[in-house]
Amino acid sequence: MTQEPIESLAQQAESLPREPGVYLFKDALGRVLYVGKARDLRARVRQYLGGHDERFMVRFLLQSAVRIDTTLVRSEKEALILENTLIKRHRPRYNAKLVDDSSFLHLRIDLEEEWPRFSLVREVAPDGSRIFGPYHSASQARATLAFLERRFPLRTCSDSELKSRDRPCLLHQMGRCLAPCVDLCTKEEYAAEVEQSMLFLSGRGRELLNRLQARMMEHAAAERFEQAARDRDLMKAVQASIERQGVADARQADRDVWGIHGEGEQGVVVLLPVRKGMVQEAIPMPFEDLETDQGVLLASLLNRWYQPGQTIPPELLLSTAPADVTVLAELLGERRGSAVRIQMPVQGEKRRLVELALRNARLAATREGKLSRGIRSLEDLQRVCQLDRLPRRIECFDNSNIEGQDAVAAMVVFIDGRPEPGEYRRYRVKTVEGADDYATMREILRRRFTRALETERSEDPRGWAEPGVDRKGWARPDLLVVDGGKGQVAAAKAVLADLGLHDQPLIGLSKPRTEHARGDREATDKIVLPGAKDPIRLDAHRPALTLLQAIRDESHKTAIGYHRETRRRRQLGSSLDDLPGVGATRRKALLTHFESIAAIKAASVEELAAVPGLGKKTAAAVYAALRGE
Repeated sequence: MTQEPIESLAQQAESLPREPGVYLFKDALGRVLYVGKARDLRARVRQYLGGHDERFMVRFLLQSAVRIDTTLVRSEKEALILENTLIKRHRPRYNAKLVDDSSFLHLRIDLEEEWPRFSLVREVAPDGSRIFGPYHSASQARATLAFLERRFPLRTCSDSELKSRDRPCLLHQMGRCLAPCVDLCTKEEYAAEVEQSMLFLSGRGRELLNRLQARMMEHAAAERFEQAARDRDLMKAVQASIERQGVADARQADRDVWGIHGEGEQGVVVLLPVRKGMVQEAIPMPFEDLETDQGVLLASLLNRWYQPGQTIPPELLLSTAPADVTVLAELLGERRGSAVRIQMPVQGEKRRLVELALRNARLAATREGKLSRGIRSLEDLQRVCQLDRLPRRIECFDNSNIEGQDAVAAMVVFIDGRPEPGEYRRYRVKTVEGADDYATMREILRRRFTRALETERSEDPRGWAEPGVDRKGWARPDLLVVDGGKGQVAAAKAVLADLGLHDQPLIGLSKPRTEHARGDREATDKIVLPGAKDPIRLDAHRPALTLLQAIRDESHKTAIGYHRETRRRRQLGSSLDDLPGVGATRRKALLTHFESIAAIKAASVEELAAVPGLGKKTAAAVYAALRGE
């Protein structure tokens, strides 16, 4: 820690007002490192500088910060709202965050539309629409939307497509849309489906079952057996959802139960919704950078989870008291339109619900490996590589070619110490001629991190992402690993510097070829840090080294596999290029029909003629050409 920036921060702190507001720690480039709120700005900031805040991240924050900006507000409630807005906008490095730290997804339906439909949104606008959620993960939100689209035949098309259609689409033929675009249903029939879908999302499954039962009997009595069968199938799906729930409250109260479990710097928050007295599916939310006071994290999460315009239950049961609980309850009550009680029960049925949420949190923490061997490997890697934060997301690149031909590269991603194949990326090399590993790495890294910067810049000043932008898939890694020594690390560092990414953590992993050539068979792979004179050597069984080797081997396997696939496709295509009468369409038809060159060569004229679009005359010419005639 250098003395000059700290003195500068201390001078700034002394000039701060003793009023409520929000403070922002910024680095020399103006980037926001941390956002906090305070009843007394001067007193709160001085706690950081005086060593009275014992959170682990504070020392790293003070090493990087050179400036403190503030915004005054009229009350603690306004400070709470503004803090939430600024955290979402700036995504500060040192604020406690969930593993998926983007805005939560919601399901939205506008009942003022002529033919309402469901859509996924991240930001809740106060436009009178009905909002359901939020959902802790994108996959859960999309799975819920997919269930709605399968079971409730509402339109999924856009407004422009709805107006332009003159005949029903395939979804109508599959029984998944009432086709309001061509007036194949009445407004009453469509409204009934909308109401039933909202009953399901609201957790009112029993009421929905009663309605479906009555409608099914009406359809059966009128001999509309297809409609009756659809209602029967929907009843089974709803019943299965209800059976996964358990009775928690004979009074059928609505409440949300929150439990938080953490050790070290990781943990899990679990939400246990209770609707009409029924406990619903637990929602785990892993987090990192645990605050010393868990109440700070919980208050921030509740503020973000319960957005204006969505359903907020009248009672919240918490395992830990959130920071500023009175202000938070008042704020949530305003958003709900009536009082919201926040309680930390110590006995009785409510405490048993909180204990249930805590058991779910502990189970989720163990299951997801947040407190297990994977995290210990990451902690070891953090110490070895002198990283400011735990490397939750690690990316490693490797390339593959044969004398420069069919050159490709692959990026593999490990999250929390485990491979995440859905995040892998494969690249065809576009600009490099010949076998130049350095140039290939420069091209691929430039493409990857240029895309990351474009994604980050796609957010407007309010912090809203552009529609369709997948921020998670292109988030910058906590650690970038290149396969190689000082030369590869220097080349990667130069690319990052050209893009302005001077703070991107980077290391190299180099094989001990020189040591093995000298007879040292026990030498292990070397970790190369930018700017370090000597590489780091670790024991062969050190968790950090084992993890890095697994990542490097996975990248090597992925790159080679993609190279082989690319080479095979080229060879398959080139073998058929010179056949008479065979162009791109017929070449594709041949490969689709026979699946291999060997099968094509072994085929008779009659078998070749059976390929769609080939014909007997062309089949005979192909047969002869394949045999050199």
